[in-house]
Amino acid sequence: MTTSHSKAVAILAANPAFAAILSRALEQDGGYRVASFSSVEMLTTFLRISPVDVVVLDTDLPGAPAIDIARGLRSHLKLASSAFEIVTLTRAAVAFHRPLLAAGIDAVLEKPVTPQQLLNCIDGLVEVERVAAVQHQALPMVRAFELRPVPAERVGNVIPLFGEGRVRR
Repeated sequence: MTTSHSKAVAILAANPAFAAILSRALEQDGGYRVASFSSVEMLTTFLRISPVDVVVLDTDLPGAPAIDIARGLRSHLKLASSAFEIVTLTRAAVAFHRPLLAAGIDAVLEKPVTPQQLLNCIDGLVEVERVAAVQHQALPMVRAFELRPVPAERVGNVIPLFGEGRVRR
């Protein structure tokens, strides 16, 4: 389950019934805010104005391979936020997942996918993101140099000429 603050998920799927099933599970069982889209253009327009935590891509979109969509989203400069995870739902066997992951996709689920499997995957990605953010905040400041006390003889512009403790009269 997610934390009390609601995370946002965008789903890109060609089949509206499939998107509705996934949306219902993510909203009711996971507490996510979900927006569903049937075209890459609609998704991209939404992402320009609204940051999301996870984008779910269905590979059954005609004429738009998930690998190209993922690359486009990762390189798009005008999105509201580029800090989102991408989950792809595919019919491809595990042997074909490597190119998808190399394109910037964070998780690949092989169809048929149950809503619970998708929810578990998204919960895992969001938890990893949350832990990384907490660890980033908790990191101590690293300095390029160590502060060392300056010896008394080097303070100011006075250089002792006759050694320590000797005063010339």
